[in-house]
Amino acid sequence: MAVALLVAGIYLVRNASEPSTAPPAPESVPVPAQRVSAPPPSPEAQLPQPAPAPMPLLPSLHDSDPFLLDWLGAFDLPSAWTQREDLVRRLAVIIDNAPRGDYPHRQLGFLAPATSFKVIRRGDEIYLDPANYDRYKTHLDVLERVSPEMLADLLVRLEPLLRQALGELGNRRGVLAQIRDGAASIIALEALPGDVRLVQPNVFYQFADPRLESLSPLHKQALRLGPENLTRLQRYLAGLQAALAKAR
Repeated sequence: MAVALLVAGIYLVRNASEPSTAPPAPESVPVPAQRVSAPPPSPEAQLPQPAPAPMPLLPSLHDSDPFLLDWLGAFDLPSAWTQREDLVRRLAVIIDNAPRGDYPHRQLGFLAPATSFKVIRRGDEIYLDPANYDRYKTHLDVLERVSPEMLADLLVRLEPLLRQALGELGNRRGVLAQIRDGAASIIALEALPGDVRLVQPNVFYQFADPRLESLSPLHKQALRLGPENLTRLQRYLAGLQAALAKAR
């Protein structure tokens, strides 16, 4: 949700993985009861044993940035993706927008490609230059550094903070349900055809096909990734959906 759920997913994305946890205890196997004399306890066993270290607590929403940035340190993410404040609240805005198809430019402006948009002119007609798609390959490379399973674990752990941040926006829907809905809307998209004609009624280019131009801002942004990148994003989001289903 982008690259907007990337854009959660997508942005999500950069909110990285949870540290690995201790392996589960081996399953006990029943054995026949035997009459054996218990050995006398060792002197060490009779001494008070130290309590196990408590699991790290989830910080407050206000103090959650260091918590997330510590996790982000495990990934070689662009500094422009991490040098921000209120990361959980920013993510909440993206989650709130994604199911409606809105694209929060303020939160995702750092994802804008560094190079300008290119077109091909054929007489009086304007076409989208497929070279534009290469501008987003690096975005997908960064996204795929975090496995869908890692991202799902993080989102489940952050759910209480995300619920609070969404509540500040007046959004009371289930957090993970909204993420799944946003992902599903991207997965359902069909890639752009080979030749995509554009029009320029003013400063910005628009799709000449009214069906494409009527799509939501988020969906149009996802289509601008290009067929190959869109397929990569859809595959990632499908993996995220599956991982979230198993994580609960």
